[in-house]
Amino acid sequence: MGKSDDLIGQILSHGPSQGTLFLVLRKIGQEGRYSEVIQECLKALDRYPDDIRLRILLAESYFEVGSVGQAEEELEKGISMIEDLISSYKLKANIYVREKRPEEAADALKLYLAHKPQDQEALDLLEQVRPVQADTGEVPEEPPSEKGDEDVSSELATPTLAEIYYNQGQIHETISTYERVLLDNPDDTASMERLSELKALINEEEGPRSKDIDQLRSKKEKMIEILERWRAKAQGLNHGK
Repeated sequence: MGKSDDLIGQILSHGPSQGTLFLVLRKIGQEGRYSEVIQECLKALDRYPDDIRLRILLAESYFEVGSVGQAEEELEKGISMIEDLISSYKLKANIYVREKRPEEAADALKLYLAHKPQDQEALDLLEQVRPVQADTGEVPEEPPSEKGDEDVSSELATPTLAEIYYNQGQIHETISTYERVLLDNPDDTASMERLSELKALINEEEGPRSKDIDQLRSKKEKMIEILERWRAKAQGLNHGK
């Protein structure tokens, strides 16, 4: 243990790259040394303020030591960085359209619209590429399930993140995060048991749903309605052949 600590100390003292720094600090966190992780993350973020991985690691470490408010603050900064990068999916879709790759363009647009569902330009472009897919004989995809937003943020899904949402009172977001955790780690029995507890808690609740849940459901219903229209158009084209 002493040799390991000495080696980690030497790595940190020699100004490691961002990737190496993240791996070292994550290792320290796995050993339960969250206060050290917090100190080193704060130093590192002075040099690399746009490093999302370090920002999320700092949020997790704050949560583990009981500083929920600071954890939320750092998490919001990380999420804001992700939101700033979402437009990359729209650009990617336009590139695929020019390269006549409609299926990949549609996939990129759906990821973008999961975050920006009101972007009419992206919605129109998606309607344009779907008939192209039908004309080429490709089978349209089924409408998204309740997991429609998961692909974007599954990389950040951890039990720690789920419990941050829980402490904020966002029970449905907590459940969604645990579901993403189990997609990557189906043998995680602790997360599985926690998910069962949360779902049982939801089933016992009465009264109207909270505002954020209604907005999420409305957004998903709109996406399903749009995709149903595309599928109907594609089926009409196939029947007319």
